[in-house]
Amino acid sequence: MTIVYFVIAVLALAGAGALLWLDRQRSSVARHQRAIWGDQHEFKFRESDTKLRKVFHRATMNVPERVAVQDVAFGHYSGAEAVVFDLAETATVVAVRRSTPSSVVVDLRHEDVLAPAEEDVELLGAMGPRVMFSNNLDVARRVCDRRMVALANTAPSYIEVLWNEGNWVLGSMPLTTDTDRLDAGLEVVRRFADLLRVLPPIVDPQDAPDPRDPHGPTRAELADEKTESMRDKQRRARIAAAANDVDDQGSADADPVAPEPTRAWSAVPEATPPAPPSTAGRRMQPMPVRRPSQAPGGGRPPSDRDEGSPTPPPGAARPARPYDLPPSTPSTDRPNRHRKN
Repeated sequence: MTIVYFVIAVLALAGAGALLWLDRQRSSVARHQRAIWGDQHEFKFRESDTKLRKVFHRATMNVPERVAVQDVAFGHYSGAEAVVFDLAETATVVAVRRSTPSSVVVDLRHEDVLAPAEEDVELLGAMGPRVMFSNNLDVARRVCDRRMVALANTAPSYIEVLWNEGNWVLGSMPLTTDTDRLDAGLEVVRRFADLLRVLPPIVDPQDAPDPRDPHGPTRAELADEKTESMRDKQRRARIAAAANDVDDQGSADADPVAPEPTRAWSAVPEATPPAPPSTAGRRMQPMPVRRPSQAPGGGRPPSDRDEGSPTPPPGAARPARPYDLPPSTPSTDRPNRHRKN
């Protein structure tokens, strides 16, 4: 019995080795065929890649992390970057890069394929043998023109899912090394990318505009003359205010200076000497003083000033008046000319 068990174990080990060898040979042939196909399009070949799993996450790429990316062929197709790779034991994926990214996702898949697992997309409707999903139905409706309908009806059924993600447009099909299917997949994905050019691009967030000029740009190098002049005026005002604060602080620290007395409270006003007569030109003669007319009774009208009172000369200092008394005079000693005694 022991010999029988030993023979069975040897046969099982040999069978396992043969299966491993066949699998490796099949994988080598597949890699070799992908490299040959890539050479026809001037693509480069790489056996595996770890970065693509970090770039693509939707639709067919929504698989566990343990699923590796292998048999990668990359290059340029019709002026755009293109990548063809396999998800191990899952699908073959074709990706074409777009010129501008968009936050709107359009998912066009065959009606026999399950709905997308992402929760941010909604069903838009059927389009021939395919169904469209999107996270912005209003924008997706504008994409559904006659060219999109033609693509949905003429695309091969083995291209199961078409979708866009970031800067890329992708298509997936069952694992294949057939060159005709790979060529057809590249062309369909390129056409789908052209139709998605109408999607709104992602706009970089900007700061709030200047409240003094809401229509002006926020960046300094793009600011127009109006906004820049307003900023210069505010800058100059801040500099002037800072200078005034410094001057006020310096004057407050200095010794206070006694204010000069006002002219209204001076005891004796300063006598202003008369200006010397000018000899140039014609001399001005004094105006004659008109005497008041006689009263009806033949007498002169009453006058407050006595005729015998002397008239002070023009250059003499006038006597101090009551409101010219100095501040030291008590208020009781100041006569009030508006108050009756």
